[in-house]
Amino acid sequence: MRDDFLTIDLMPFLKSTSERLSDLEAAREMVTLSDDVLGGTPVIRNTCVPVYDVAASVTAGHSVERILGAYPSVDAEKVRLSAIYAEANPLRGRPRTGDLAEGSVITSDRRVPRLRKAG
Repeated sequence: MRDDFLTIDLMPFLKSTSERLSDLEAAREMVTLSDDVLGGTPVIRNTCVPVYDVAASVTAGHSVERILGAYPSVDAEKVRLSAIYAEANPLRGRPRTGDLAEGSVITSDRRVPRLRKAG
């Protein structure tokens, strides 16, 4: 993109976007759902390994070698694609409570007491 005094090169953005989209398509192809396998939990194709379990291990910071040791039927590429799939398709429901993300600060902790039933 060019103007009189300004030039913007969008090619790096387009290239990375195209690569990321290809990765997402590969991740979606890798995952399968069947009511016969773990009650419909998304698993890595041709395995019984839940994709969200692998992605949670990646998010927790476990090394690829450790993940591969825990799931011998999975390779490093499937570990990478599992993280991409889980990021693009987050689990539904209320987020877990517990540990705060690193750097998070609680600014207010107001709690509303539950109303008691008249009895």
